[in-house]
Amino acid sequence: MLEVIVQNPRDAHLAEQYGANRMEVVSAISEGGLTPSYGAIKEIVRASKLPAMMMIRPHSFSFVYDEAAQIVMERDIELAKEVGVQGIVYGGITADGNIDQNLLEKVIHWKGDLDLTFHRALEATKDIEASYQVLRTYGKDINQLLTSGGTASALDSLPRLKRWIKDSQENPDSFQILVGSGVKPDNIATFQTTLHHTDYHVGSAAREASDFSKDILKEKIDILQQQINQD
Repeated sequence: MLEVIVQNPRDAHLAEQYGANRMEVVSAISEGGLTPSYGAIKEIVRASKLPAMMMIRPHSFSFVYDEAAQIVMERDIELAKEVGVQGIVYGGITADGNIDQNLLEKVIHWKGDLDLTFHRALEATKDIEASYQVLRTYGKDINQLLTSGGTASALDSLPRLKRWIKDSQENPDSFQILVGSGVKPDNIATFQTTLHHTDYHVGSAAREASDFSKDILKEKIDILQQQINQD
């Protein structure tokens, strides 16, 4: 399963045409990816039949959300249901660097039947292994964990990712691991040699010159999919 970041209807159309399996819909990628506008998500869902995962992130200052931000998030999750996305992408932590379990439980309640990916807010926690174990207790409610394993590039966390993938395979109540950050056509073979994995997430690596202002390229999707599907 190859998930590609999209920002607009053209991205969505190309991602589907070139063989991606799913799209993560964001705005403001220069800020790390924020909640898309109503118009953007509506048109993206109309432009592509790919399952859409909608980012729920009201600001880029941190992954700590106060009551006002949480109200906005609840409204945006209502919007996600309205436009017909497959799921939402969310991550929240406390000011002292732990998983915000109170907010996570609210999000699980708000989302209803939508899928949930917990994103790389995990990497911002003070103890990634302890935070991973906390998230594991919500394994029935979180479908996937998007993670680099704690480093800027997932390539530098292969042992941890391999362990977590094994854990998810052995525990049917656990979420799947979605490997992201630093995954590229020129290193996907290295990932697969170690991980023999199925689920990857890419952003600029799927585009011309690795530039979000440029188009998604078929040849880059092809290379990624060939490696992911050869095991």
